[in-house]
Amino acid sequence: MENIKKLNNILWQAKMQLNTNWLEAKRILQTGLKEFPKNIELHLFMAEVYYNKRLFRKSVGAYHEVLKIEPENETAIFQIANSFMAINEYKLAINYYDMLYENFPELLYNKAYAYSKVGRNERSIEILENIFNFKISSLLPYIFLAELYFLAGRHDDSINTLEKAEIKFGKHGNISYLKGLAYYNLKNILKAYVEFENAAKLKVKSANFYKNYALTCDKIGKTEKAIGLLMSGIKKNPFDPVVYIELIQIYLEHDRYGEALSVAELSKKNVPYSVTLSMLHDKIVLYLEEKKTREE
Repeated sequence: MENIKKLNNILWQAKMQLNTNWLEAKRILQTGLKEFPKNIELHLFMAEVYYNKRLFRKSVGAYHEVLKIEPENETAIFQIANSFMAINEYKLAINYYDMLYENFPELLYNKAYAYSKVGRNERSIEILENIFNFKISSLLPYIFLAELYFLAGRHDDSINTLEKAEIKFGKHGNISYLKGLAYYNLKNILKAYVEFENAAKLKVKSANFYKNYALTCDKIGKTEKAIGLLMSGIKKNPFDPVVYIELIQIYLEHDRYGEALSVAELSKKNVPYSVTLSMLHDKIVLYLEEKKTREE
């Protein structure tokens, strides 16, 4: 009884110090562990302190102390995996996630993410599909699964997943954007355009979004709108060569060589080492010189 009271006092003191002086909390726990070296609560608390302070390698060591006492402690195994994830050690994270038998949403999501980071997207999909057997209150798993389907070329599955997300969570810019990309890859350009329009209304503004929205506009004859979107993409990210390339290509397709040259000149200032842009620039200059010679 006296030991329980003393142990509770150590835990209480450490918790009181944690927010204002975590080093003092750590000292209290270390002192407590000298007296109660096999107490799981103290070891878990120490590991949690390191984890919350983003000292992930130390947290791994502290959680391993738990496993020395309880080799199947699921909290320790899960948090070791999460610690390895935090320092981009994905294969080690997978090793520990795979030790856990009882599934729950956070485990499935993290495990699927780890597999995707080592290039095993099909395994990632297989894991993540099981997450919907649980009550899910976050949009993230839907978006992640839709992205994985998209990367695997399973565009219909991507759209179906996003439509389920939309029913559950309502309109979101990233849902519309991903649906637009999937429709574009299915060659359903009008539906892609509608989704990109929705994404724009929902304040999606990335350079990649402007690029894909612009390409869709150009395919349905909205060339001026496409040009405006690509210009916005350049303003958003002036160091991305792809947006310049797409804008130059649109100008060239419509025989607007002077405007294409202006964009190529601008790209040389902002993206000086792009081989593709340099080649486009030289091609435009050569064409304009030959045209001038012919006219003379």
